Amino acid sequence: MNGNTKKHTYFVLSFIESPNMPVINFIKVQIITNTGVDMKKVTFLQLESFLKEILSVLGMSAANIKTIVNIYSDITKRGVGHHDIHNFPSRVEKLRTGQITVNPEFKLLSSFGCMENWDGNNGLGELINTHIMRRAIDLASVHGMGFCTVRNSNHYLASYPYVKQAANLGYIGLIIAKGLPSMGVPGAKGKVVGQSPIGFAFPTGNEWPVLMDICLAYASGEDMFKKAKSNTPIPAHWGVDSEGNYTTDAGKVLRGGTKYPIGEHKGFGLAILCELLTGVMSQGLILDQTENDEDIRWKSTSHTAIAIKADALMDMNDYIDRSTELIDRIDNISPGIHIPGYGSYQKEKSYNKKGEIELDDEIIEKLNECAKSLNLDTVLC
Repeated sequence: MNGNTKKHTYFVLSFIESPNMPVINFIKVQIITNTGVDMKKVTFLQLESFLKEILSVLGMSAANIKTIVNIYSDITKRGVGHHDIHNFPSRVEKLRTGQITVNPEFKLLSSFGCMENWDGNNGLGELINTHIMRRAIDLASVHGMGFCTVRNSNHYLASYPYVKQAANLGYIGLIIAKGLPSMGVPGAKGKVVGQSPIGFAFPTGNEWPVLMDICLAYASGEDMFKKAKSNTPIPAHWGVDSEGNYTTDAGKVLRGGTKYPIGEHKGFGLAILCELLTGVMSQGLILDQTENDEDIRWKSTSHTAIAIKADALMDMNDYIDRSTELIDRIDNISPGIHIPGYGSYQKEKSYNKKGEIELDDEIIEKLNECAKSLNLDTVLC
């Protein structure tokens, strides 16, 4: 191998049918990939300034620009390479062509005690979910718990910034997203439920909140696309091809196949609960119902934010002691175990110290195309 290549070793689950029972094997797979992609260093100040200029030309308000730029900067510092700055070009295109409302006006549809339901006015999911988490926190400050749901929303990137928003203010945050069906379940045909992105975060005595950001499929759509593009094999139980056969080829799952939920029927059951708490409770669209059905004029995406006042039932110091003890006990039982949120905290800390990030030519070109589409001479680098 030369300096532009890298060897990857994978152990992939393989299902082999037999007359009596399926046989499960682990297959060792080695793939050599080309890593000779040109990377350029971009400071976060450069990136943020670039995003501000684009959003300003689109007519976005100063307050909304601040929210969006903070989210994209913060979430990109996780360093995962998806559900971050890589999504910004598609947002610009939808804003530029009027597919998404630039400055949405949120409308309260109904409320009861600690619960509210809103219409998102087809705005950016990032703005909408910031709003509903704020409202959930406001409700929790009064009632101890806040439940805020919204219909007519759009993709929100990931759960990370919104649950972190709650944890940083001393609340336990939970957020759920609903989209069109993309998952099936073993033994059944077709895409039945959405993959239900979901996340939570809670504060402890550590510098970082415990934070989980997942979906109920084994891999998100973007992660699956990345694996298909790089020919990275996936475990066979992640999904089936168009013929209903288990496959280690992510591309076959994406091309007419079906993703499966984590834990099979267990993940499927949780996905149904998530559909209830989002699409049903928001008075939005349900499952495969689309905006074209029955003259419906709002989007299929719904979200729900839940906030719990951490010191509602005890003094805040007691809560911090007890939540920290929870994590300490886990670490004592299994020293070195990875606690959700710690990896993102470490990466964010590193990026903040460096003040810059490396981006590949592909995303830089796409970002520069955004500026060009708006007749801006500005280039990122």
